[in-house]
Order: sequence, then C-alpha cells, then structure tokens
Amino acid sequence: MSEIIQTNYLLIGYSVSSWFAAQAIREEDDSGRILAITEDDKAYSRPLLSYVLGNRSKDIAYFGEVVSHNPIEVWWGSSVINLDGVERWAELSDGRKVEFERALIATGAIPVFPPIRGASGEGIFTFTHIDDLERMSAYIHKENIENILVLGGGFIGLKTCEALIELGLNIQLVELAPRLLINMTDEKSSRHLEKALIKEGVDIILEDTVEHFEREGQKLRGCVLKSGRSISCRMAVVAIGVRPNVAWLKGSGVQVDRGILVNRFQETSCPGVFAAGDVTETMNMVTGERSVTAIWPEAVIQGKIAGKNMAGKRDVYPGSLPLNAVEVGETALISAGLVNPPGDDDCEILVCESEGSYQKLVLKENRIVGLVFVKNIEKAGIYIHLLRQRISIDAFRDKLLQPDFGIISLPSNFRKHMVEGAGIEV
Repeated sequence: MSEIIQTNYLLIGYSVSSWFAAQAIREEDDSGRILAITEDDKAYSRPLLSYVLGNRSKDIAYFGEVVSHNPIEVWWGSSVINLDGVERWAELSDGRKVEFERALIATGAIPVFPPIRGASGEGIFTFTHIDDLERMSAYIHKENIENILVLGGGFIGLKTCEALIELGLNIQLVELAPRLLINMTDEKSSRHLEKALIKEGVDIILEDTVEHFEREGQKLRGCVLKSGRSISCRMAVVAIGVRPNVAWLKGSGVQVDRGILVNRFQETSCPGVFAAGDVTETMNMVTGERSVTAIWPEAVIQGKIAGKNMAGKRDVYPGSLPLNAVEVGETALISAGLVNPPGDDDCEILVCESEGSYQKLVLKENRIVGLVFVKNIEKAGIYIHLLRQRISIDAFRDKLLQPDFGIISLPSNFRKHMVEGAGIEV
C-alpha cells in the first residue's frame, strides 16, 4: 500500500508563482504545513536564462527562503501525475499520495514544437528551462558553433537572439509573421527593432518558416524554408511559443480551456484548488477577454493573490496585463496592454518620434490602455502604473509625451499613491 502524506497546503510546481504564494500563505498562517512538489532540482529565475547564456550574468538563482519560523518543505525531483480536485488528493511519480486542504497548480508552460521533418537528432533546442540552457551552452562550446538558426521572432526568440549576439554568433532569425514581436509591437516599433538586430549582424527572414532540417548522419547541417531558400546552420533554436502545461490534468475535475480557468480569486472550478502563472487562463484587464498571459510579473501577482486566498483571505486579482521588454544593442523596447487596437475600438493614439526613439500611447475613455516605447523607456514605469490603476489622464493629457513628463506632472494625490502605495514597475 502506498504511503499517504497529509498537508494543509500543496504547491504543485515550485517556480515564481509558488514561491510568492508560499510567502503570502506564511504572512497569514505561520503554522500550517506547506509542501511543494517540483520536477526541478533547484529554484531559479527563468527570465535570467538568456542573460546566463549570453554571459551577462553568472547566477540564475532568484528565490531566497520564505521568511517563517515554520519553513516550507520542497520535494525536489518529483512530480504530480494525477490530481483529484474534488476529493483533494494528488498522486506523485513515486507512487505516494498526498491529501491536502488547499492546493496551488503552478506547473507553468511548455514549449511549442511543431512537427518538422529532420528535427529528430542533435543540434536542435528549445529555450525555456534550465536544462535547455545547460545543453545549449555545452553544445555551442563542444561543437564550436558559429552559425545558428532561431525559428520564431516572438519574445522567446528575441531573448534568445539577445544572448547569442553576446556570444558573437552568426544568427539567422526566421519568423512566419510579417514583423517581429507581432503581439507586442506595431509596425513602426517593430521596424526599429529590426534595424537594431541588423546592426548587430542578425539576418532576418520574415513571412517564412522551416519546411525541413537537413543532416549529415546525426549532425545538423542546415534547413530548407517553405520559400525554397536553403540556410546553412549547425545549430537551431525553436522558439515559436509556449502553451500551458495542462495535459496531465485530464480527469482531475479542474476545468481547462487553453489554460486552467480561474476566477478573480485565482480559484479553479474545484473549490480549494487554485492556479497561478503561465498555466492559467485569466481575464485581460484591458480587453476583458480571457487569455493566457505567460509573463513573470503576472505570475508574481497571481501567486501572491492565490496564496492569500488559500490562507483564507478574499483578495481579488485585477486581471492580466501583457507586458514585455527586450533589448538589442543600444535599442530597448517595452510594450504593455493594447498596442494595436482594432479600428472600431474608439481609441485615441498619441505618438512622439525623435532621434530614433518612438513612443506610442493608446488611450480610451481618458485612460491609457496600451503603450509601446523604443529607446526612451526610462519613464515607462509611470505610464504602466497609470494603465494598471486605470487612472484618468484628463488632468495632465497635454503633458503625457512631453520630454519633461514625470511623477511631478501628476496631481499630488496621484503622486502620493505612486510613492507610498503600489509603486512603479520598471
């Protein structure tokens, strides 16, 4: 008969959402048992993967100890293979069973890898996990890689390019869409990014994709695109996106669409079972539509909300905000919210362009609902705060994109809240 473990709180997955959930639980309950189950062998920061690969950082660690007289337990190198969200138990990969009072599902996302002929074999990688980092770094050095293909011009693909540029590699970037970062840029901001990549030596191929890879034995030697163009490369990174890791939840009772469906308290369809991070499908705070927003800041917020509510609070998640930033050479880009509003959305667009920089705000009903900045991004945190807090810009509309715009431009009651309250994201 398998061993049965009982716990007050079960954390399934132990990355950023779970860590902040555990901290939030301990702020409300310093005695309940918290047990975390994770396939990883250590906690680390996924956003730092590209910085470590590109030798811009040596340390991938992020998490400290949860401050408590009663530390949480983390079972490294294990996983939950079955969950019953109604009866509240989980089966582990080693056969043990965990019975819980409250659970958090934070199993993150997994890379999308389309079926491509010739993809089986060495030299082709995804880049979302610490194991990917270690394998890629070892392969680059072992095989003395000079030419590399990056398939996908979205956020992961661009972060991969950032790192490979630092290593001095010859990069060919292939993207199926007509522009890079199509979900977080408009036409002009994307062109700024393209120019920056070209300046760093990246060859960009748009509106095309890989038809098949070519090999000599097991060694990768190149690929052929749908257009018929041949590319020589000895290594490739497939970075076309991620999807929530939810397949294992079949039969759990937890309702899933693209991701796990949660309410405004981060609770799933099974009372007492919560979810947070890249595995969830939440309400977009700008559009009101459900979507998967697989980014670090939202995972932090969702983890905090879920943890508080697992411990008995009723804190409300305000909704997800798409928010990302990339940096190529001297060109930094940040975007948030609704960057490309539909033509019938009754939005107002403010744009400021000067000396290679680009700033665009999308306004609706006297509020900022989206932005994209290129180069001059130092004050982006102020605009993002105004967006998140749904603050009316009517009193300072004429100053919004002025060079001297800052916290001092805001009414005193807003300034006090930004300094003493929620703070500003950068």
